[in-house]
Amino acid sequence: MNNNIYFCIASDELGKEIAWQWKDQKKQFFKTWIPLEDDIQIIDEVTLDEKALVIAEIMHEIQPELRDIRLQRNKQAKERRNAKT
Repeated sequence: MNNNIYFCIASDELGKEIAWQWKDQKKQFFKTWIPLEDDIQIIDEVTLDEKALVIAEIMHEIQPELRDIRLQRNKQAKERRNAKT
């Protein structure tokens, strides 16, 4: 049985919904994980060009969350450095 979590994006570029998932189904729950384009797996059948467009749309959509994660990681690192001094 496949219990993977998948998502859908309403692609403006393609004018339809495209299903996708994270390649690593465990890392997606790590609070400090910063995913890369290579971590995205497109489920629906699309051409290579369409795949690149959809992945770019997904990355653009999640940028605010990634920025928040980076800020939180930097804050934690700064707190650890300050605790050592």
